Amino acid sequence: MDKFLRWKDSSSRTDDKEPSTSVTKNLKKVVKRKYDEDYIKYGFSWCGDETAPRPQCIICGDQLSNESMVPSKLKWHLYSSHPTCANKDKQYFKGCLEQNKKQKKFMKSAVTVSEKALEASYHVVKLIARQKKPHSYCRRNTY
Repeated sequence: MDKFLRWKDSSSRTDDKEPSTSVTKNLKKVVKRKYDEDYIKYGFSWCGDETAPRPQCIICGDQLSNESMVPSKLKWHLYSSHPTCANKDKQYFKGCLEQNKKQKKFMKSAVTVSEKALEASYHVVKLIARQKKPHSYCRRNTY
């Protein structure tokens, strides 16, 4: 183990100006790819941050990495995962994208709980807790 440690010795001469081998690593340059509107013909839209968007398949919803935002990789996903949609035109994918957006908007409105209902629920739970009843007490008495 001692051979891996560098002990400061008065007899040994070290040059601090020379970089060690662990410092001079070749750092990989990270490339952030931008979304191009022509990628819709491969069945892809984008999601996430505008500085580093991620391609999202319109058909299955898969999100690929930013490095995959290359036409060849998008084509490969389309032909391998969705061969029936491979020959569709741009308008088909635009229609699917609009349908997905409408569906997301509908689901958001359907799932959201109103503030008044949430507040009433908290008041009921608080009353049950004050009476020192079990949490299942509310379910038995409300039905």
